Amino acid sequence: MERVSLRELAVATRTADALVYTVGIAGVVAGGLLLRAGSTGFALVAWVLTFVAGAALRLLSAITRGIADIKRELDRPDDRQPPPLPPPDPDAPPDPYRRWGGWH
Repeated sequence: MERVSLRELAVATRTADALVYTVGIAGVVAGGLLLRAGSTGFALVAWVLTFVAGAALRLLSAITRGIADIKRELDRPDDRQPPPLPPPDPDAPPDPYRRWGGWH
């Protein structure tokens, strides 16, 4: 299995978004032309198929964008480590209860 880069996922997402608009415009034009020619049934079928294709492409785009976000989070180095604790003060009195971490 080949690894997919973030750039390739971004291109796939943008391509799917562009195809959504292209399919939508084509479906509206085709349905309008069919309606104008008197084929109301075919116009409705063209609009429904256009809607289904656009919704599927939009879903594909959202899934691809989600995969890219997950991949970006997993590839990012973990910078959220807590800062190191300061060294204990040698002049401080000892904790009478011998707790870890000193006085509370």
